[in-house]
Amino acid sequence: MKSLWKTILDGLTYKDLVGKRQPRAYTVITGLILLLLLMAGGMAWFNRYVLMRAVKTTAVTIQTTQISVSATVQVTETKGTTQLAPDATSDGCPTDPAGWSLTATLVSNHYNLIQPACVYQGLERTIAWALAVREGYSRAQAMQQLGFTQMPMRQLQAVTVPSNAKGLDAVPVSFIPPNPDFTEWRLNANGAAAVTYALRGCFRTSTVVGNRVEIWGGDYPVICLVVEDAENTHIVYSLNDHTYTSTAKPMRSFLLFGYLSDGLWVWLGTQDDPKMEITDPLANANDRLTVATLYDSYPWDAKWLMNTYHLIMQPPPVHWQTMTDENEKQAILNELSVSQTGATP
Repeated sequence: MKSLWKTILDGLTYKDLVGKRQPRAYTVITGLILLLLLMAGGMAWFNRYVLMRAVKTTAVTIQTTQISVSATVQVTETKGTTQLAPDATSDGCPTDPAGWSLTATLVSNHYNLIQPACVYQGLERTIAWALAVREGYSRAQAMQQLGFTQMPMRQLQAVTVPSNAKGLDAVPVSFIPPNPDFTEWRLNANGAAAVTYALRGCFRTSTVVGNRVEIWGGDYPVICLVVEDAENTHIVYSLNDHTYTSTAKPMRSFLLFGYLSDGLWVWLGTQDDPKMEITDPLANANDRLTVATLYDSYPWDAKWLMNTYHLIMQPPPVHWQTMTDENEKQAILNELSVSQTGATP
C-alpha cells in the first residue's frame, strides 16, 4: 500500500534540490481545470435553484385561484348571446381540440400547456380585443379593427374549473359592459396605457370516467386562464358625450377564455375572487414573464398590441384628470343600465 501511494505521489510531484516536494506542471493544470468545472457546476445549480424558487412562488398564486369557491355548477349563459362567425387560422394549425396536446407543467397539474403553440394565435386575437377596449377603442371599433363580426365575449354568471381536490368548482365571474359605444382608458399617472395580460395555463372541460366522457364545460371544450395586471392609477369612462375619471389601485385579476371552434376564443368573464393589489410592480412583472414562458407564451401589453395588430392607444379626452363630476358618472351608469344589467365597468 505504501509502495502504491509513493508511486502516485512521485507521479504527481517531484523533489527539488533541497528535498522538498513540488507539484508537477500537469498536476497544476489539471487542478485548475477541476476547479473551473466545480465552479461551473455550482453556478448551474444556483441558477436552477433561483428558477425553481420563482416557479414555486407562482404555483401558490394559481393554487389560490383554484380554491377560491366551493359550489359546483355548470357553465350557464345569459339569454340573448350571439354567435361569432368562423375565423381563418394559421395554415396547418389544428382547430379541433382533439388534435391538441395538453400537458402539465411545473406550475400546475390542472392548468396545462397547449401544443402546438399556434393554437394560441386565436386566443391572442381575442386578447387583443380586450386590450383595445382598455385603450380607448369602443367595443364596436375594436371589433371592426380586429375583424370580429360579434363581440368575442360571453355574459356568464359562473364558469366551472378543476379544483385541487380532483373535483370541480364553480367560479363566479363578472363581465364588462357590452354597450358597443362605451369607451374606457386604463392609464397610469403619466397618461400611458397600463394593462398587461399573460397566460396561466389551460384545461379541457371534460373528464374520462371509465369508458365514457363527461362533458362539464358547456360549449367550450378548452378554457384558458389569463392574468390581467392593471397597473393603472386612473380609469376614464366615456359614453355619448359624458366623461368621468375615477382613481384606481393597481390590481391583478384572473380572466377566463373559452374556445368555440375554427380558432375562435371568447372572453367568459373575470373571476370575482381573487383580486390582488399590486404592491411590487417589478416582482409582479418577473412572475408574469416566468409563468408565461413556462406555457410557451409571453406577456401581451400595449407595445405587443401595436407591433402585432398596429393598434395604438386612442388619445384620451383633453384634461381627463379633471373630469370628476359625479353627475357625469351617474349619466354613464344610467345609459349602461338601460341596455345591460350585471356588467362591471
